[in-house]
Amino acid sequence: MNQEQLTHIFKVLSKCVGFTVSPHRFRHTAATLLMKDPNNVYVAQKLLGHKDIKTTLGYIEHNVDMIREYVDML
Repeated sequence: MNQEQLTHIFKVLSKCVGFTVSPHRFRHTAATLLMKDPNNVYVAQKLLGHKDIKTTLGYIEHNVDMIREYVDML
């Protein structure tokens, strides 16, 4: 698959879903899903090619339900 074909696929996908879809969006989604489990931080870092772990940690989203569960355990 070449660059032109890949660009075309993302244009078609974007038109179908009604918003812009890009390879970066998929990369971000995969990283965010991985980081739902903090044990995956090393795996996410390597898959994304980040040299600095701080960059990878930026993909951690606040999970209010998880935080509430930990507070309830206290």
